[in-house]
Amino acid sequence: MRKQPILLTSLLAFQFAYAKEPEYEAPPLDEVVISVSGYEQKILDTAASVNVVTSSQIHNGQAEDNLSEPLNRVPGIFALNRQNYAQDLQISSRGFGANSTFGTRGIRLYVDNIPGTVADGQGQISHIDLPSTERIEVIRGPFSVLYGNSSGGVISVFSEDGGPKNNIQPYFELGSYSQRKAGIKASGLYKNTNYLFDVGDFHT
Repeated sequence: MRKQPILLTSLLAFQFAYAKEPEYEAPPLDEVVISVSGYEQKILDTAASVNVVTSSQIHNGQAEDNLSEPLNRVPGIFALNRQNYAQDLQISSRGFGANSTFGTRGIRLYVDNIPGTVADGQGQISHIDLPSTERIEVIRGPFSVLYGNSSGGVISVFSEDGGPKNNIQPYFELGSYSQRKAGIKASGLYKNTNYLFDVGDFHT
């Protein structure tokens, strides 16, 4: 039998793949910088359990009567006696402060880095003015020991800064049971000094 060599030729086909251009490019997220940990840093760089309630979350669609409205966005934070203005708002963080008869105990309060908690750990929420609040930073867990007697956490409130232009903003609110709130807020820049004034009256 006569044998003939068979030559097999393999053809390699190359296919070039081109990436499709995205139809929609998501805008970059704004960086959130916190200072409640003792120094300014990005919230994603901290090892603590920190939440920030921004200005838009505080003012847009909120009653701004007490801290229960903005703090309902923070996990692990519960507010009781929301409408009992005689004994003030009772706040608990991860169970701390739940047994307090009134006010806030076991949680440190700060307003513009000024302590709002007395030496025995009792704090009052009623002196915090929400219409002029820019943001609220909340620390939960063991990282709050940086502030001393604050095993339940730290709630730090920061007021707005006056803008480059003078601005006057009145506000008015009506509620059930003859509840009403009225006030006026003025802010701006005078020479090299920012200023913010907020005067209001709340009745229920």
